[in-house]
Amino acid sequence: MKVVDQVISAFNPADTINWVLLLLLAVLLLLQLALIIRNKSLSARRKWVRAVLNFLFWSVLAGYFLQLEWRKPVGSKLVLLADNTVPAAYINHLKDSLGNREIIRTNTVATSAFRSQLTDGSIDTVTLIGSAFSPEILGQLSRQTVQWIPYYQPDQLQLIRWKAFLRKGEMQVVSGTLYSSQQQMLKLRFGKQILDSLLLKAGPADFKFQFPAFSQGRTEIELVLDQKPLDTLHYFSRKAPDFAYQFILDSPDFESKTLADWLGRKGYSVQLTSTISKNRSNRLNINRAADADVIITDPANATNPVVKKAVIQGKPVLFMNLSDAEADLKTINEALGTDWNVKKIANETTVSIGNGIQALPYRLTVALNQLPVAGYPVAIQKTTAKIGVSLVSETFPLKLSGDSVTYDRIWTSILTPLQPALKDNVQLESPVFKGIRSVIHFNNVSRKPAEIRIGNDTARLDYSPINAWSAQTRYVFGRTGWLPFQDSLAVYVDEPDKNAVFGNRLVSDYLRFRSSGEVETQAGIQNQRSVKLPDWIWILLFLSSLTALWIEPKFSI
Repeated sequence: MKVVDQVISAFNPADTINWVLLLLLAVLLLLQLALIIRNKSLSARRKWVRAVLNFLFWSVLAGYFLQLEWRKPVGSKLVLLADNTVPAAYINHLKDSLGNREIIRTNTVATSAFRSQLTDGSIDTVTLIGSAFSPEILGQLSRQTVQWIPYYQPDQLQLIRWKAFLRKGEMQVVSGTLYSSQQQMLKLRFGKQILDSLLLKAGPADFKFQFPAFSQGRTEIELVLDQKPLDTLHYFSRKAPDFAYQFILDSPDFESKTLADWLGRKGYSVQLTSTISKNRSNRLNINRAADADVIITDPANATNPVVKKAVIQGKPVLFMNLSDAEADLKTINEALGTDWNVKKIANETTVSIGNGIQALPYRLTVALNQLPVAGYPVAIQKTTAKIGVSLVSETFPLKLSGDSVTYDRIWTSILTPLQPALKDNVQLESPVFKGIRSVIHFNNVSRKPAEIRIGNDTARLDYSPINAWSAQTRYVFGRTGWLPFQDSLAVYVDEPDKNAVFGNRLVSDYLRFRSSGEVETQAGIQNQRSVKLPDWIWILLFLSSLTALWIEPKFSI
């Protein structure tokens, strides 16, 4: 579409002095014309000539006062700006599809005419290739249309994210993407212990690791690709919440005893209640006695008054040790008003779901009020309380074999969604980079502070108008390393030039800002430039018009 030239003026209608000057110019023209018309010694032809010459002189005065400018479309020059890490072969490959454009490397920007061409608007579109662009370079592209073609070096991270804050025992999730040059193993490693691993195929690959936070305080783990460290991940684990679990079982088996022992070793209060006879029961307490926050039982106790009372009070309940899935779920539905349904997927007694874990040969069907636990035949329905059902048969063999990491991962994934809502939750996505704005979320705050302390600085909290107990702050970290956060936490800030993910994050945030309404408003004039008459032409016009007025009386018409 052709861009139509636009004529604009420096005249500011809000300035009173401009109106005064414009009025004086109009009076000057009217006075000149009146004197010419009243002059009886001039012929009609000379009056016309003199009026035209005076009008031309007035037009020059008015034009100089208004300072007219033209918006002219600039030449549509397209430039490829490639960072120094992008191979020439890759750029030549792109040129076949992008056309024969000028190619500029980031290390030659300061010494080339690129800066001046950006300023005068002669470059219309800049296509970024790669991700190693400094904020200074990106800041010079405000007048241009910017496109981005990422380039990812093989066996280097393109994107990675994890939780900066979590509680001990909570599931840490590490996800990202990279380009693998061959089939190889990607591992999360803590010292010599492998927390999780994944076999990558050659080519682009997404990965996702999960493991329960096993420590308290500052923690560092490594992401390793085929024995080559890719990145070091830092996060802070808070103290585990003080939850109390109660097991209500007719006859505790090795599976439930192992789970109770595991919860007790994590510091939770555990009460194991078993029925000895019709009117007698046995109780075993691990750690301090406390009112139960979560009930763990079997389908036979769905009608137990303690279980039904817990559901009425809104306490979570987990049913495990199912034997006949269809009959057991029918019992639970009739007792608690749930809507569990299953579909048989095999004729065997149990089926393997990986890592040596066995489960009943059924699949829980989907329901609107049902939340599945990813990776396991477990789900939670929300009625007056959270009611969970697990089709997993046995997990204790993992403990016996010494695979405590997998055992922790399974039961952390199952029990975390059942836990009551915690207070003073802090959410921040890592990696956190120096100089890039990060968004920190606060949920279910116990009190409502106006600001929080980060290192030696403070940041103001903006509370949600919808939820008064939810807030967030946008903060730019100015230092690297571990920084104190609030009273008892810490956050790790990465050095930008030491992390391969930083460039992708910087360019992504920059383009996201460019897509905002403010930048889109300017985009319409990015391919235009202002053109006005130079001063020497104004001088020539003044001299020409005055000369004509001076010469005109000397000629006889």
